[in-house]
Amino acid sequence: MKTTYSLFIASLLVLSGCAIAPTHPALQKASLPDLIPVRDFVADRQSNDGYQVSPDGKKLAWYGVSGVRPAIFVKSLDGQEQKIFNIYPRYFHWSADSRHLLFVADHGGDENTHIYLASVDGDDTALKDLTPYDKTVAHLGRVVKDGSEIIITDNRRDKKVFDLYKFDLATGRETMLATNPGKVQFWITDRLGNLVARVLQDGEKNLMQRKPMGAEKDWATVAKWSIFDIVYPLELSADDKWSWTISNRGRDKSALVKLDLTNGNETVVYADPDADVAGARISALTLQPLTAYSEPDYPKEEFFDPRLRAGLDKLIGGKPADIHVISIDDQERRMTVSVGTDHGSRSYLFDAETGQATLLGESDLARMTTPLASIKPISFHSRDGVTLHGYLTLPVGVPPEKLPLVLAVHGGPWWRDTWVGIAQDSQFLANRGYAVLRINYRGSTGYGRTFMEKAIGEFAGKMHDDLIDGVNWAISSGVADSKKIAIYGRSYGGYATLVGMTFTPDVFACGAASVAPADLARLIENVPPYWELGMPWWRRYVGDPANPEDRKKMDAKSPLFKADAVTRPLLIMHGVNDVRVKLQQSELMVDALRKAGKQVEYVVFPDDGHSNRNWANNLTHYRKVEDFLAGCLGGRSSGFDYYQLGSWAM
Repeated sequence: MKTTYSLFIASLLVLSGCAIAPTHPALQKASLPDLIPVRDFVADRQSNDGYQVSPDGKKLAWYGVSGVRPAIFVKSLDGQEQKIFNIYPRYFHWSADSRHLLFVADHGGDENTHIYLASVDGDDTALKDLTPYDKTVAHLGRVVKDGSEIIITDNRRDKKVFDLYKFDLATGRETMLATNPGKVQFWITDRLGNLVARVLQDGEKNLMQRKPMGAEKDWATVAKWSIFDIVYPLELSADDKWSWTISNRGRDKSALVKLDLTNGNETVVYADPDADVAGARISALTLQPLTAYSEPDYPKEEFFDPRLRAGLDKLIGGKPADIHVISIDDQERRMTVSVGTDHGSRSYLFDAETGQATLLGESDLARMTTPLASIKPISFHSRDGVTLHGYLTLPVGVPPEKLPLVLAVHGGPWWRDTWVGIAQDSQFLANRGYAVLRINYRGSTGYGRTFMEKAIGEFAGKMHDDLIDGVNWAISSGVADSKKIAIYGRSYGGYATLVGMTFTPDVFACGAASVAPADLARLIENVPPYWELGMPWWRRYVGDPANPEDRKKMDAKSPLFKADAVTRPLLIMHGVNDVRVKLQQSELMVDALRKAGKQVEYVVFPDDGHSNRNWANNLTHYRKVEDFLAGCLGGRSSGFDYYQLGSWAM
């Protein structure tokens, strides 16, 4: 026993001494801040966020950590006792009576989400599965105001589409409200849970239709728009005659509008000339907007309620911040608010009557004492004259000259990098000594219809040119060392990484790709069945693999068929349960690379899917990335993290 223990301690000491010092010339003599352990980024046991106040304003629920596992905590605001539910949902919501929590969670990242019910009263922490159906995706559509009912959508009957149900939490009775005829994209209910309208796909048009009333037999079409328009209803008026909606119908950028449900007309209420309006919160009491937000570079929040404007402005102190009302009680007095910056986020309980804000918790970044970098918005012109926006993060304590640089590419591609959203990854990489460049390439959301549509047919084309133009901008600006540039990304960002290493192999010293499509035709042929109504987007932007000419073009843009062009090291990672980009994509790419004699490291994450939600897998992911980049770019690595011992035991 003593010998075994001694060997264990000796092994641990050896592993603990594997930190890698920087070898890049720009970093060797730099005054870099202390190296932050990987665990502080991805396995923080003090983690707490997502605070939600109960409808009666008397309780709080939030994401936290119990032992070494994520959990949901709940407590009364007038007491210290806490109750812990051992579940890590994708999202959760209070019941209308404040006596229950509703969790929407999957298993191992398979995205087959179930809805679970838990009582916040008493000692019982049991979870009741309200949607116990195999290989079914369930969503919580709405918690009905002033009642015990909730609205659910799921695809138990037909895996391609979602039917609409009402579930009574008090009696356990479920009622089907509507059967999907096969083309309904989403259902629209009012605050009392009544089905009012639906949006149905008809060819290349979306039809907004009112539910039949009285003696009527058919759904009445009240508005039409292209399936490539963005029209997202938020909340109905008290008389169900119009809807607060985010829409870009007839305009370049999305705006907050009133959509008339009798004639389809829109009235613009708020628009940002520089960016899409991404969302808004509507008051449950007045049915008027409280806030709307956009993000041209730094976040921009518009407050329609003077109480909120006066009180919440104090929290940001006139500096850039991403401020969101996360939850609000029935009287709209108490609310939870998140205030995020490039240095992390803080959660507050805000009293709208008194203007008092009480700190509830801080993210891992916000609690770090090691100096963090600043993330700055940038813009430049592509080779064909398109204005591109992004963010540059420079490491602390290093002159910004000829630095090793990581080009980090966001997924989607119909997504975008945001100032706060990229903070975790960017700070991690900057702490290792790298400049971090992020570009919202054409096709990214947030900058309007015209900018997005410039990406049609441009996978491995102008979308990739935008990334290379960003690299050249960083080199010509003197920031980047042209010989020490890596490309790194997940999902579409992983695809861009593989494209970078195969189509432009001389640009990058190495690449790290996670859940990356390698074969575009196979990707589209193997999407989940419930993606069917969204596939026109993919066929428009990428191609239809059933069309021989399209398939030929897709193959030409697929890194799988250019594996022999790789000349530099590659790290490829993938979650076993990924339903969006199947594991086969990475298996085929790795096999092709190895047959071609290329240098590739392959890591598979068990019990995870398209994004790592398991902290042990996240720890492995970031440890692999920091060691890999240290080897090819010359930055530093923290070496073995003793939390890895715990992750191995899980």
